[in-house]
Amino acid sequence: MKKETISCSTFKQLIKEDTHLLILDVRDEEKFRQGSLTVSDIATWNEPYVHMKEQEQPFDEETSQSLQDATIITVCTTGNKAQNAAALLREKGYRALALEGGLTAWNETNEKIK
Repeated sequence: MKKETISCSTFKQLIKEDTHLLILDVRDEEKFRQGSLTVSDIATWNEPYVHMKEQEQPFDEETSQSLQDATIITVCTTGNKAQNAAALLREKGYRALALEGGLTAWNETNEKIK
């Protein structure tokens, strides 16, 4: 499995370019409810990596169609699970990158995106 990541600074640049992005938090639902990466005008979804591994397709048909042109940024606490999830999504034909360092690195940047 090839691991492709995106740095926090590069992700911030993508956000400014207003590309079709989706933030996919791959932690379990309980952790997701405690807080995730949220950016104005970008959807943040939760799909635990353990569930993605168990399913033949990570999303239903309608969702899959809507994500054809999207870049999916997978996030978890430190980036490890997100890298595995992004690799799995790429194997299924999606454009996906894992956020390097996960939410920990993102929160350490202490920058607000407007």
